[in-house]
Amino acid sequence: EHKIPQDHHTTTTTTTRTILQAVIAASTIAMFPLRHIFAVAAIAHIIWIWIDSPKPVYFCPLNREGLTNDWTDENCYWSTSYAEAREKFVSMGNRLREQLMFSQDENAFLDLLDVRSITYDIAGNSEDYSSLQAIDASTLQTISPEIDTVDAILVTMRVPDDHVDIIHSSGTHGVEGYLGSAVQIRFLHEIFLQNEALLENKGRENTSEYGNGKVRKILLIHAVNPFGMRHHRRTNENNVDLNRNVLAPDKIKSVIERDPNYFGYVDMDPVLNPIYTPAPRQSGNDLPEQSSYDTIHTFMKEVGSMASVIASIVKIIASKGYSNAKRTIVSAQYHKKAGVFYGGNGRWENSVVAVQHAIDEFAGFSLSSGDADAQSKVLWIDVHTGLGKYGSYTSLIKKEVTDNNLWTSQLNTLVADLEEKQASNSKAVSSGYEQTVGFINGDVLCPPPACFAVSQEFGTRPGVAVILSLVLENKFFNWGKSEYAYLTSNAFQPRRLSWRRIALRGGSEMLLAALKFQPR
Repeated sequence: EHKIPQDHHTTTTTTTRTILQAVIAASTIAMFPLRHIFAVAAIAHIIWIWIDSPKPVYFCPLNREGLTNDWTDENCYWSTSYAEAREKFVSMGNRLREQLMFSQDENAFLDLLDVRSITYDIAGNSEDYSSLQAIDASTLQTISPEIDTVDAILVTMRVPDDHVDIIHSSGTHGVEGYLGSAVQIRFLHEIFLQNEALLENKGRENTSEYGNGKVRKILLIHAVNPFGMRHHRRTNENNVDLNRNVLAPDKIKSVIERDPNYFGYVDMDPVLNPIYTPAPRQSGNDLPEQSSYDTIHTFMKEVGSMASVIASIVKIIASKGYSNAKRTIVSAQYHKKAGVFYGGNGRWENSVVAVQHAIDEFAGFSLSSGDADAQSKVLWIDVHTGLGKYGSYTSLIKKEVTDNNLWTSQLNTLVADLEEKQASNSKAVSSGYEQTVGFINGDVLCPPPACFAVSQEFGTRPGVAVILSLVLENKFFNWGKSEYAYLTSNAFQPRRLSWRRIALRGGSEMLLAALKFQPR
């Protein structure tokens, strides 16, 4: 039985904000030093984020055969951990494959033609996908839950009309992957339920519309950044932002060797990457014992550090303006490994190599190799969270791609129409990314005109709060305090049921619209 809690967001938020305002007002009246006021504000902000994000309580088990039609609530598509999300995704692929085999035994006609799965163990140092460990679907069940893998499912279906092939990816930014994962699991589960209904009637009665032999491929890539998704970080195990890592071979040298302060990152470095001087990173049994005084003293230092960062970021945004500050931050840097928005050292990360293999070899799209068919039409949706209006999504695309090609222009219109329903401020969300390179679904892996890329960005918290969470989490992580990942977790994947319902439906809406799109 599924237990779905009530969403007490409105009452909780109002109460917490009132308390926050009262505390700050009282501090101001008492003429506390400014740093004390910011410290109080920092503590109240952390409490607000925690209280304001109630954990949903529901139970949606996987049975021996994987997902079934016992899942009656859409909250079942969500996961509370990377391991749970991966298990649901992989199990659904196995269940669909079994269903397809059963339909062939029963001579039932389904839209589903083929289901194949692959998993990539991204540990190690793979320069290209020839040395990457790709594991066949038949051994998926043997993968340990502790291993970080990129998984992909390729669904091939009959279609009566012209179509676009689809790539749908989740978790490029790790912690942001839970929404994209839920969309993918819901999509696979709905295919499963549709097939179950058809099997009850021995398949489709009218199959004449499929006589032209047209097929569509749908490639789902799950948890592009499994380390980040597991540990609720935006970056991978090397602190690399995968959405800044996919540089074209002929551009690597110029990007890596450009002036580190080209976008003003060095000027903002003391704010974006604040330094903490005490003990170096330690782990496990190496952690020293602390007295109660040391614990309290350390906590107060952490609170003071948070307050200092908050004050510095607010000050820099006020002086540079939000758009300019955002451009400096999101344009990436390639010189400071421990810094925020680090794009790497020029080498593609293993996850990127896995994605390239899944697209070019496993699915057979051959996009980045330049061997794509002249008539290829592939739509790639990469799901993100963080910026924009709460719960609504913005579709980030390259305008120049749509101007020179008929089918991409039509698709751009479709995307714009969907976005208009969201009433989202797309210009505010997309501003600042003009000079950003290395996107996972950029021109390198998704070259136009054969491939049309859409980054679907769902709003969570206010932009300033998102930036604060990134800076603070990265700072704490670099002094060995991984427990502060809750900052990014709550910033990028709100646990309110209201947000989850809105966002899941928006993600499913985009995918469904892409499936129905008919290029002319």
